[in-house]
Amino acid sequence: MMWNTCPTALPFRLTSVNEFISGAPPMKSQIKFPIKPLIKPLVNSFAFATFCLIAMVSPTNAQQVSKMFEDADHDFGTVAKAATTEHRFYFTNPFPTPIHVKSVRTSCGCTTPSIVTENVEPGETGCILAVFNTKTHAGARAATVTVTFDKPAFTEVQLHVKGYIRTDVVFKPGEAMFGKVPQGKARTQEILLEYAGKPDWQITHAQCNEPYLQVAVQETSRQSGRINYNLVATLDESAPAGPLQTEVLLHTNDRNVKTVSLRVTADVEAQLSISPNMLSLGEIPTETLPKQVVVLRSKSPFKILGMESTLFELDATKLNSDSKSLHALPLVLKLKDGQYTDAEYRDSIRLLTDIKEQPSVELGVIFRVKGGKPETAKTADTADNGSNKK
Repeated sequence: MMWNTCPTALPFRLTSVNEFISGAPPMKSQIKFPIKPLIKPLVNSFAFATFCLIAMVSPTNAQQVSKMFEDADHDFGTVAKAATTEHRFYFTNPFPTPIHVKSVRTSCGCTTPSIVTENVEPGETGCILAVFNTKTHAGARAATVTVTFDKPAFTEVQLHVKGYIRTDVVFKPGEAMFGKVPQGKARTQEILLEYAGKPDWQITHAQCNEPYLQVAVQETSRQSGRINYNLVATLDESAPAGPLQTEVLLHTNDRNVKTVSLRVTADVEAQLSISPNMLSLGEIPTETLPKQVVVLRSKSPFKILGMESTLFELDATKLNSDSKSLHALPLVLKLKDGQYTDAEYRDSIRLLTDIKEQPSVELGVIFRVKGGKPETAKTADTADNGSNKK
């Protein structure tokens, strides 16, 4: 066998068999192996390729990840000393693959961040918790919370909180915490407010932006600048299902600091829940899609009566007519005929049940159409196909 060799191609001489066996080193003049000129171009090429990859991927991922959060800024307002003051930043995974929160950090000791949901599946919702440290700090405070994601790509998102901690007002307990509340049931919580300062200080009225939350204010004592109020917070039957975090503003006659915030939390449990509550399908064809499975749960047995969708054809023959508290429902989706663009579509699948208190539940769907026309070519038919495209 003959080998194609080029003597000038090798910058060094191979050691002979005898030299190798004897262990005798070859002569110095025989070795000419310039490592640096070979390695340096490789390192530079790798660095350049990495830079190009980051330049192409990171901005898009950063924009998508930042848009996941419902809000990125929160103002706690004026809060009482030692009051329970925290905010949950919710985000939904829009990617077709799971996302992972690697870490969180803060710019100020007045705020302690933590990861509530480390791994978030496609379409699911995660949470970052920011706690305002009202026991150890006072006055005007602000912090930047940096959230680091390492899947599906390395990205950082910054969240911002601020507030004013006053030392002359104390809540006992530090918040109106209703805990778990069945949907359709009313609950009440009592909070004691203690004030030490001006003898003529008073609360004029309470304000809340949620129509299903009311707060009654009653003064209980006033002596030598020490004033107490009893606050009764009522969460009525119309509260929607899901986690609730809001604030009640107590307006006062104080000219310098006119309001005090009272935090209100609750977890209103729905009669019927669905998991996942969002399907992120990515780019899909117009043909039938792979089967998706969703799980419906209720505290009592129920039946699934039907399904409705604006953009998808659904096979109702797959429904189980049995009455039970848990249904694993296979969904076979196919886009209805129509002209679709290359934009992102958002639709919902409405599942009908025989539960009187909650006769239906919705499953969100996010997708793009494979081979869709550029959005500039959108026709009137596309606008009339019922999509709530964003």
